[in-house]
Amino acid sequence: RTQKSPTVAARVTIGKIGFGSAVLSSVCGAAYGIAVIAVFVSSLNIQPTVAQQGWTGIDDFLLTFQPIAMLPLFPSLLLAPAFTALMVSIHAYAAEDKKIWGSLGLAFTLIYAAMAAMNYLVQLLPVWRSINHGETDGLAMFVLGNPHSIFWALAYAYLFMNLAMLFSAMVFAGNRLENRIRLLFILNGISGVVTLTSAFLDSYQFYLIGSLVIWCPIFTAAAIFVAVLFNRTIKEAALNS
Repeated sequence: RTQKSPTVAARVTIGKIGFGSAVLSSVCGAAYGIAVIAVFVSSLNIQPTVAQQGWTGIDDFLLTFQPIAMLPLFPSLLLAPAFTALMVSIHAYAAEDKKIWGSLGLAFTLIYAAMAAMNYLVQLLPVWRSINHGETDGLAMFVLGNPHSIFWALAYAYLFMNLAMLFSAMVFAGNRLENRIRLLFILNGISGVVTLTSAFLDSYQFYLIGSLVIWCPIFTAAAIFVAVLFNRTIKEAALNS
């Protein structure tokens, strides 16, 4: 792969930040999947009649609320800065004639990260505290149990992640590893169709299943392969020093 080479020290720095952020992103992706499965399993303990009714108001939501429902928010929140650092590294890694694709990917990443971080912090701080203190005024429009809440609107931040990975896929080309990364990034971008479909269907269940079955394995695999790529970058830079 031919590119306008930065200094050896710069390549090592890019490789280390890229490797670390890719590993953390893959861990967050896998942890999200495990957390969602845990929430699904725990929801089986809720009274069937209550579960089938869906959203019936904030009072009923509080009666059946389980703290484990917040579990997927923790890896999701951590993913926002991890993925941002990863995309910065990819932009720095890109060949000069492909920087535009890395720039587009980074731009959409910043939109995703801002929306996602805001959404999860709101859930984990004011919303959770309000639930614990029984403060219900205006809470219905923020809780994740309401399929028409602000939470689910901001959850579509992942459409911007899909776009970020779709554009950044163009950075990778040449050897077998980069071709695999390119394919996985493109598939992740295409998976945004599932997210859009859940919006048109007005179904957060479809959104969750889609993220678990499609997004989670593709994203995690992509991050793992990028980690391998950056690890190779570090080793190559060390050999050339």
